[in-house]
Parts: sequence; C-alpha cells; structure tokens
Amino acid sequence: MNCIKISCLVLSFVFVFAGVALALDSVDIGLPATEVGHSMAGWGPIEPATSQGYYGGITDCRAIWTNSDSPATPVIQEAFIDLLFNGGPEQLSFRHLSGPADDSFEVYIGGVNVYTYNDPNDPGESWYVQGFNYTPAGPGMITVRFLATGTQWPSWATYGQVCFDGIWVGTGPVAAETDSWGGVKALFR
Repeated sequence: MNCIKISCLVLSFVFVFAGVALALDSVDIGLPATEVGHSMAGWGPIEPATSQGYYGGITDCRAIWTNSDSPATPVIQEAFIDLLFNGGPEQLSFRHLSGPADDSFEVYIGGVNVYTYNDPNDPGESWYVQGFNYTPAGPGMITVRFLATGTQWPSWATYGQVCFDGIWVGTGPVAAETDSWGGVKALFR
C-alpha cells in the first residue's frame, strides 16, 4: 500500500513539472542582483523610481528609450544583454510593456533579426510575455540586442519608451499570457 502511495506521489510530480519551462538563465530587469554578470548596456534607470510613472503597475523595470537621450541628437535606441545559452534548441522569452507610446521593437542575435514586435498602439498599459525559439551555434554567453523601432512619443523624456521587466532563456514552452510572468519568474529564483 505504501509503495502505491509513493508511486502516485512521484507520478504527480512528473506531471506537474512536465510542462514547466526550466530556466537556463534569467534576468529580472530592474532588480540589480539578477542583472549582475549579464553585461547590460543601453538600458535606462530603474522605473518607476526615476519618473514616477505607472508602468502598468510594475515596480521594477527598465526602458530602452530613456530621458538621458538628447532630442537634438537622434541616436539608435537599443539595449544589449548577455545571456547564457546551452547550445541546444531553446526559447528566449521576455516580458515587455505595451503602453500609450509605439513600443515596437526588434531582437537581434549576431546581427540577425530573430524577432519583431509591432505594437498595436493601444492607449492603455499592459504587460505581455513574448518570445521565440532559438538554437545558437554553441553554448555560452551570447549578446542579445533589443532595438526600439517605434516613433518617439511626446512624453519619452519623462517616461521613456519600450520597457522590459524580465528576460529568460528556457527549455520549455514560451508563455504568451499577460499575467504569466509572475509565476514563471518565481520558478527562476
């Protein structure tokens, strides 16, 4: 009788973890302890601490297009992050804000455009989990480039544009719901 209970318990855990995305690497953007070792460049300050905006209710995130950029000197609005890949088929996922600005962006790896997000230009602020499958040439740290492609909005100097809350490399399915990041993020801590 005890063997049957133990077997059922083991089977329960197998079914629970069968569909779980296992993180190879993850960064909770805006939480400095998780950003260490990821060679991040081009990301703005932690929001909403800098500008006191709403940011869809998130308390720690970073924008690509920030108030430190001069309107007199147009520059490419981009941010970089190094992430660890194992060399096999993986998924790169990220949680980003779709706000009142045009938060469209592209993702590049090795100079190749591997993902494009076209903002639907809705007036609200909603967080989305997006991602794509990727198989690197080999294992190791790989630089991922996020390029903002939307037109600068009137309040960019105050609130920024194209904001991210988290990025992860995983072996499971990419989540695609607006509220899934909290559960996924908890798995990676």
